[in-house]
Amino acid sequence: MDLCHFLRQERESIISDWVRQLSQSTSDRYRKIDPAELRRTVAMAYDGNYSVICNHDWEPIEKFIVLITRMRLERGFSLSEVQKAFGIFRIILLGRLPLIFRGEELVNALLVVNHSVDVTINQFSEYFQGKHEEEMQQLLESLEEKVRQRTEQLYNSEKRYRTLVEDISDGYFVCRDGRLIFANRALGKMLGRPPATLVGEDCDLFFAGIGNKLAGIDDRGVFEIEARRRDGSGFPVEIEINQVRYDAHPALAGVCRDISERRELARKELEDERLLVIGRMATVFAHEIRNSLSSIKVNVRVLQRKLALDDNDTRRMEIILRDIEKLDRLLRDTLLFSRFLEISPHQCDLNRLTEQAVARLGELFTASGIQVRLQLDPHLPELSLDEKSMEIVFDNLFNNAVAAMQEAPRREMVVATVFRPAAGGDSGVVELSVADSGRGIAAADQEKIFEPFFSTRQHGIGLGLSNVVRVVKQHGGSIRVASQPGRGAVFTVSLPWQQEAE
Repeated sequence: MDLCHFLRQERESIISDWVRQLSQSTSDRYRKIDPAELRRTVAMAYDGNYSVICNHDWEPIEKFIVLITRMRLERGFSLSEVQKAFGIFRIILLGRLPLIFRGEELVNALLVVNHSVDVTINQFSEYFQGKHEEEMQQLLESLEEKVRQRTEQLYNSEKRYRTLVEDISDGYFVCRDGRLIFANRALGKMLGRPPATLVGEDCDLFFAGIGNKLAGIDDRGVFEIEARRRDGSGFPVEIEINQVRYDAHPALAGVCRDISERRELARKELEDERLLVIGRMATVFAHEIRNSLSSIKVNVRVLQRKLALDDNDTRRMEIILRDIEKLDRLLRDTLLFSRFLEISPHQCDLNRLTEQAVARLGELFTASGIQVRLQLDPHLPELSLDEKSMEIVFDNLFNNAVAAMQEAPRREMVVATVFRPAAGGDSGVVELSVADSGRGIAAADQEKIFEPFFSTRQHGIGLGLSNVVRVVKQHGGSIRVASQPGRGAVFTVSLPWQQEAE
């Protein structure tokens, strides 16, 4: 299947996914757009990108950029919001293309999609910014002409100008001789200071090294620089400078935009691409290594039965098998982390799943000298769960508890469930908790333990809890930990419950 055939075949699915992500995660303004309108504009954007990728025809996407710029400017959308909306197309395809293409075909498909999205975003940004600048320039020229022609109306003209500038969402300032002579509310909010306190101050106090930049402005300039908040923290901004007349004297007017989100989005896109490649490599290596480990394990078992081994050699064989099992678990976690997680939930009794999980690992608990106590809520409602993926949650939480109690004088694990109904009784939360009496978790580590590749265990690779988080989030839930060093830890999984319609 080539890329164009894939885009035609998956058109409706990708458009629906795009609309869903726009309406759920982009911004409040996108969430307020009528779904039918949002679907129409997304379909036009999709068809425009398809025309670029498959027909090398830029006309449809260029027409769409003109249309969407007018629509979004009229509704007060920021440049970063619409840039993020275009970027969702790339994110969706980055998740789907590796499922269809491999090797060079995948690389070529990713390059084509990235090129199309990058050029589209750049063209839109230039056009959007140009229209915004055009409006601002027209306003400034109009004010300048009124000042020259009708001095007696200066007060009213300045008042209208100030009102407009105060209402825009971007930071706006005017400076002369390196000092601020006007700053709007948005700039004051951005820098964490009342706007009035900015007036008269040196620009370099708020924008690192801007003095040298301003000295080189002939007519207009755009540059990125670091801004400083009142608390001393810095953040990246893009500043567009134009020469204007303010109070009938030459000055420089600047529009300041916080580009932290833009940079973070670019960083995340690069990280996603890196993880995509790493995931593909991990899948290949882990699969091959697991095959070899399975063969080794089988042959060791055969030799163990056939050979007459003394006690020392028998223990060595058991050490080999135990290490093979450990490597197999690590590879299983790696494979799970590198794959797309898809669940098929149905109504289940969480208490039953909990009891089965405890029974399944019973030999491990007995061998480790751990007493397991179950405190299961008898009034627990059934939940929509995927039983197979919930095994990942149980196995990782139970194995982590066992590892935490290896050196503990008292080895007890308490597994509990509880139902917490919401007001009204038609919804609520079911909690599953696993408490151990182990060494506990340091406060500094509690914020990191759910991150990929972070582990407090000497030989751990830090994917177990990351996979737990993925499973729980796929079920619409959350997980948290409470612990004090030396006093054990409690992991609590919260899963949503909703009364089924009759």
